[in-house]
Amino acid sequence: MVLFFAEDSQHPFIKRAMRNARNARKEMREAVAARLAAPEPRAAQSRRFAGRARSGERED
Repeated sequence: MVLFFAEDSQHPFIKRAMRNARNARKEMREAVAARLAAPEPRAAQSRRFAGRARSGERED
C-alpha cells in the first residue's frame, strides 16, 4: 500500500514525517556526494609484493 501526504497538511505528525523524510533524503544525497568526492582506496597488494616499493629503474 502506498500513502500520499500533502506537504501543506496542518497535522503535526504529517508535518514531522515530511520534515524527517526531507532531512533523510538530504543526508543520503550528502553521503553519496562525499563518497564520490573521496579518493578511491588503493587495491590491496598480495603478500608477495607487500612492502616492496616500485622502482623506476629495471635491474637485469
